[in-house]
Amino acid sequence: MNRSVLVVALCLGLGAQEAPKPAAPPATPIAAATPAPAPPAAPAALQDDGLLDPAWFGAGIAFAKSDDVDFFWVKPGLNLAGRTIQMKAWEDPSMLRKGRDGKDNAKATELTDAFPAMLRGALAGAFNGKAKVSRTEGDLTLTGRFVDANAGNKVAKWLIGLGAGSETATWDLKVLDTKTGEVLLAVHHRAISLTAMSNIQDKMGKWADKFSTFVATQAIK
Repeated sequence: MNRSVLVVALCLGLGAQEAPKPAAPPATPIAAATPAPAPPAAPAALQDDGLLDPAWFGAGIAFAKSDDVDFFWVKPGLNLAGRTIQMKAWEDPSMLRKGRDGKDNAKATELTDAFPAMLRGALAGAFNGKAKVSRTEGDLTLTGRFVDANAGNKVAKWLIGLGAGSETATWDLKVLDTKTGEVLLAVHHRAISLTAMSNIQDKMGKWADKFSTFVATQAIK
């Protein structure tokens, strides 16, 4: 091979070896995986044969039972001394028992209007000045609703007895911090008038006294 041709071939070979390689394309960044949204919390199960709906009271309430109150919860450390509870008008009835008729609904409406006054008087007596109850103001609020009512049958009460024609009423009530809305006390209860010697209002009035004593014992320090 001609010497000059050999030199040119060698130079071309060396140039090809030394030529820079094309840069690799930048790696495509991997997008961070979007976390799946947390599934919604399952609603708390209904209690008391479907008449106690925990959702009305709010989360974190574990009901206990006593002789005087069917279901109750009191915030640990609650002290009502020196505080004022405003007795708000109750919500319209939420009849959770299916099949109630017009008389039953009318009874629930009647009790919705009457029962807060019973409670206000009973609580004021039980608190004995250590806490107050008011219709117009308060740093606490008491409200409630009837979730079932059975107007009963007076004739069946008189003629048959043994629970026939009995009247019943079931309600929820709660005491809230007026400013924050925090639930401080929660109650679900049923009253029953079995005989012709009483009506449901009589039974509810007696319960209001028992309940007021219960609250004073639990939360007046």
